[in-house]
Amino acid sequence: MEKVYGATGRQDGLYKIGRNKWELIFGFGKDSEQEQTGWNYRQRFSSKPSLDEIKAIITAQIEADYAEKLMAGFEWNGKRVEYSEERKSDFTGLITGLQGGLFQLPLTMNLSDTALVLHEFTSIEEVGEVAAGICAHKTAVTNAKWQEKSSINWDSEIWNGAQQ
Repeated sequence: MEKVYGATGRQDGLYKIGRNKWELIFGFGKDSEQEQTGWNYRQRFSSKPSLDEIKAIITAQIEADYAEKLMAGFEWNGKRVEYSEERKSDFTGLITGLQGGLFQLPLTMNLSDTALVLHEFTSIEEVGEVAAGICAHKTAVTNAKWQEKSSINWDSEIWNGAQQ
């Protein structure tokens, strides 16, 4: 789906916009709170899409949006910590290793896969804060994703293209 800017709110639905033209509109967001208007996702069709097609497109967009929020949405001590299952596992293993005497502090780790975001950990409490923060972030993002998915009423008339 394509982001189209200039929206003032949600306009979810399938709209007939021409003889053989349909437009699916979903969601609403702003890139920053200072903006007066925001954006909707839109996709155009040359024939009326089925409800299954609409569901697949919207579900894929929700999955993509929340994957991005999961990866890039956690900040600790003013540093962006990118989420990955590997990073989560590394911090869990690090805590276990520190407790078992296998690792020594201080220890410097990169908190990102896409940039150099180094932090020198000097206490097990710091490592625990990041590990707990990563887990809490994943839980919050996953819950928000499922809440958004379950809030869609697929039985609503807005998905059949009756409104114009």
